[in-house]
Amino acid sequence: MKTDHNQRLGFGRYSKTAHGREGPHRTRRKDRRISEITVTTAKSQLMSTGEIIEVLAVIGGGKEATVLLAKNHEDELVCAKVFRFFTSTIKKRLRGTIHITASDMANLVAKQEYWNLYEMQKFVNVPKPRLLVDNIVIMDFIPEEEGSTKPAPLLREVDLGNFDPEELFYESIDLLAELFLKGYFIHGDYSEHNLMLTREGFLITMDVSQSVQYNTKTFITTPIRIRIDNAVELLRTDIENINQFFKRIYRIAIESEEVIEEIINELPLKLRNFLFQRTMEIYPSELYSPEIMVGKEKWRDEIIYHRTGTRRQQPK
Repeated sequence: MKTDHNQRLGFGRYSKTAHGREGPHRTRRKDRRISEITVTTAKSQLMSTGEIIEVLAVIGGGKEATVLLAKNHEDELVCAKVFRFFTSTIKKRLRGTIHITASDMANLVAKQEYWNLYEMQKFVNVPKPRLLVDNIVIMDFIPEEEGSTKPAPLLREVDLGNFDPEELFYESIDLLAELFLKGYFIHGDYSEHNLMLTREGFLITMDVSQSVQYNTKTFITTPIRIRIDNAVELLRTDIENINQFFKRIYRIAIESEEVIEEIINELPLKLRNFLFQRTMEIYPSELYSPEIMVGKEKWRDEIIYHRTGTRRQQPK
């Protein structure tokens, strides 16, 4: 199964196979506007939006973005995620495109993060998105405790002595199931690195620019949604990732296949039927009895005879 959906997601109109762009004469333009976004540049970009009056601190940074704590005009603390133009993940997303610059791609990834958060907040706990400006997503700041400027810790940073690890484990699985069944989303990068734990014990997921929805009406992959069987494979990976964390640290585990089966059983009937059919395609011998296969051979022989006047030579 291909796993490069996040490189292609939402960019079908810009891909090499897009209508009118099949020719080999087109080449990717180089981005001459800026070579890199440093922390200083990220702060300058954020201030230039006019939505922020002060940048307080850098509170995180990942493979593709710098995360800043800032204060808006309402004197509220907000979190700003500034996507960098040149990172390994942005370069991966540029594969298969021909005219998008790195800065444009960063803008598209930011847009994807914003709208994924916007949809996901209807079903699970995520930072509420507030504003999208080019390659910057401004969202709610999740503090460690009320009034604090320190962000809520990641799951991997928390000593769960004050919590029930087993309860949190099942809550993390439930979060995936809610996303999958109600929002039709697969997180795509679900792990202890992308889960925050509040003092009250609530899990909040984040970093969703790579998240993708699956098709519920058709059984094909489109520029913005993937096929249900591919979605199940990605869901399995997310479950196994969080499963490994709790198994390694707290000796708690669950059978991933049992979870997948329970989630699939809650899907609409047509999607379940399609998943079953796709599974059976792997074992074509189980779909046809030997008698049916023999009948097909005779039918093919008759077609050849009527077309050519000769009998097909049987292999020795």
